[in-house]
Amino acid sequence: MGERRGKGVLEVGRILVADSEPHIRLLCREELQDDGHEVQVAGTGGDVVRLTDSFHPDVVILEVLLPDMSGVEAGRMVKGTRRETRIIFYSHGLPPRDVTIWGADAYVFKSPDLDRLKEVVRSLA
Repeated sequence: MGERRGKGVLEVGRILVADSEPHIRLLCREELQDDGHEVQVAGTGGDVVRLTDSFHPDVVILEVLLPDMSGVEAGRMVKGTRRETRIIFYSHGLPPRDVTIWGADAYVFKSPDLDRLKEVVRSLA
């Protein structure tokens, strides 16, 4: 698990970002690394599952529509092996009324401004 400072504040965390769009992965990686996190990126649900086994992320940020499987399915697979990992869905679509139905801890609408996403990452630690 990442290093912690104070209650609920992640000082350094391992974050896995999964998105089908390379420029979104790059933007998220740069912004989250600037916040002091260790970040890996994935372009498919299969990559998410493989990287979860080797990278052991504290938080996984998932696009709902990945090319090989849904982000919901990938998130459930992550939770199946690493229950303590937090899941954030990051997408343009409408979230369910209760994201816990999808096994998620949070849902953030995609935006070029990543301040909200970074805020949610910090709040989940």
